[in-house]
Amino acid sequence: MDDALVAYNAGRVDGAAGFRDPQIAEDPVLGADYRIGLLDGRIAAFHMKKQLRGILDDPR
Repeated sequence: MDDALVAYNAGRVDGAAGFRDPQIAEDPVLGADYRIGLLDGRIAAFHMKKQLRGILDDPR
């Protein structure tokens, strides 16, 4: 379980940074957890950018 959480967190951090580690993503044991974290990180980054645009009154 600890390895799965570490892989998820690594994916979340990488997703927020806009980076993907193909070696971890393709791992048969931890790859799924990493990819879920990656997606969550990308979603978090998207929401953060959306909030920032709202603060700056950017209509995009």
